[in-house]
Amino acid sequence: MVAMALPSHDWIVTAPWWRWRAPDGAPRAGVPRYGRGTAPVIQKFAEDDFVNGFLADPQKALRYEREIDEVHAVNLIAANPGQFASKFASLFPMTAAGAPASTPGANLRKPQLVPTGVRKVYLPTHARHYMVVSELHCDRPGFPSAAPSEVCQAGFVVRRRRLSAPDASRPEAQKLLRDLVAAQAQLGDLEETLPVRPALARSRAKRIARWRANGEYDARHTAATQAVAALRDALEAWRIDNGVELIREGWAQTTRRGVGEWRYVEETPQLLQEATYPLYRLAADPTKPTHDATGRTLFFGVLPTGGLETTRIGEPRYDAESTYEILTFFRRHDDCCPCRGLNVGAPDCGGRLAWSQPTKPYRLAAQHDLIGTANRAVTIQMPDLAELAAQALSRPAGRFSPVRFVQPQTLQPQSDGKGASGGKLGPGSICSFSIPLITIIALFLLNLFLPIVVFLFGLWFLLALKLCILPEIKVDGALQAELALLPPKLDVAGELSVDVDAGTFGLLVEGAEISGADINTALADQLEAAIQAAYGHRPSLDNLSNVPLVGLSNVLTDHNQRAQSEAAANGSLLDLDEGLAYEPRRMCQWKHEPFLVTTGEFA
Repeated sequence: MVAMALPSHDWIVTAPWWRWRAPDGAPRAGVPRYGRGTAPVIQKFAEDDFVNGFLADPQKALRYEREIDEVHAVNLIAANPGQFASKFASLFPMTAAGAPASTPGANLRKPQLVPTGVRKVYLPTHARHYMVVSELHCDRPGFPSAAPSEVCQAGFVVRRRRLSAPDASRPEAQKLLRDLVAAQAQLGDLEETLPVRPALARSRAKRIARWRANGEYDARHTAATQAVAALRDALEAWRIDNGVELIREGWAQTTRRGVGEWRYVEETPQLLQEATYPLYRLAADPTKPTHDATGRTLFFGVLPTGGLETTRIGEPRYDAESTYEILTFFRRHDDCCPCRGLNVGAPDCGGRLAWSQPTKPYRLAAQHDLIGTANRAVTIQMPDLAELAAQALSRPAGRFSPVRFVQPQTLQPQSDGKGASGGKLGPGSICSFSIPLITIIALFLLNLFLPIVVFLFGLWFLLALKLCILPEIKVDGALQAELALLPPKLDVAGELSVDVDAGTFGLLVEGAEISGADINTALADQLEAAIQAAYGHRPSLDNLSNVPLVGLSNVLTDHNQRAQSEAAANGSLLDLDEGLAYEPRRMCQWKHEPFLVTTGEFA
């Protein structure tokens, strides 16, 4: 009897079964017809030991939140000073061209964040980690899992997306893009997706509720939606007219280790000519019959977000300006070649490659990303000076100074006790310092130069980034920070119809009318006095209108109120668990999956 070889079927690479969805977005976990055409997913984790957590519970991953997990573009909106024509209406005023403005005047802009829809991937230094997960199936009825033993190589590639466009056409595209971002900002404000502070979000919600009650909302929303659609059509017409193409580039190694370049690659080549990362088989825990990998051919890999690889001119392989996507691939083992195990000596045969669809495009967060850096708390314990003084005299000199500086020539500053009065070059020396001494001087220099930078360049918004920067700020009566939330006349939240700068503005407080000019004077005086109390120097805020003054007062008052609350009793207002929401757990919805609880739905 001659053994008949079973026919082989093509492979299809999909998202893991728990991420399958119907076209309308409804979850359809494990239903085969909804698995076809899906792309691998990038799961997000907060724990540094995320790999072991994933192996034990593959579905447990953080949910992506639009406010923090999307790249935001900077939209420049009009900074209207109202009656204060000679003052700045923004804490960071800019010109229409996007450059910092140095003098008050007409047509100034202020920055505003607008979500772009592109996913933001944070770095390990931001206490966030990511994993690429995909599943392998045979293309035949029932959509069964492929046999893991037939896979001799599994991996993924990171592609960079780039537009090829004539240089002469770029100014037109930049203008269209600026207009599109502005239109998206208007739509985002109506849909309440534009990120603002919580107090301002409440004010915006009241304004939108008022529009809904008056029957104005639908017309406003329709007009904003049509404006976005029209600008997208214009951008597409620009692309067609100028022959613009989306180019996907892969990273190719050069002969020098650690040096490479981005090159054009085929979408789904059969010959790998770009750098790859390995995928690993997700094996089910035999002690857990309901483990998510039971009966499935699942693979995972760690998403790279950095490294030491550069181009020939020193540019990093991964940066915060480029857009990336991931494709996974699987090589079918050729029976004529010896199988030495997954990815061992691969490719050891000429088996065909099965490619996935590209993942959702993403960009990397910058190292200094404000949201990302806040995820990784760092505590530096400053030394107690009394204890330090006692310890310094209890040991021989040099025993507490482990940091050595070997200087071929010394820089010897001269000081009168108040500052540097000169300096000279001296002979070489070896100096040893203690770590507490270096830490004390470093913090002193930070506190010394922070107000200098703020005062010198007028970067007043930096005051909001240090919690203990000011003593308590009290704004009485109409100047209370919450005045911005009194609807509808004092709608500072949207910053689109701010009328506290208007010449006709007036507010009765205890029988006395306070004008916009009165508010400007009182706010400036109180903020200047608070800054003087903190730094010993009184700045001048006369060049700011009410909008930035009220905004700065809101933030600093909120800081001081929170600093005095019970939540700040331990000296920190951070809550690293705040906002951590996990993806909902899915059960297989196909009745033919016997190893999981089902809902009885038919494929």
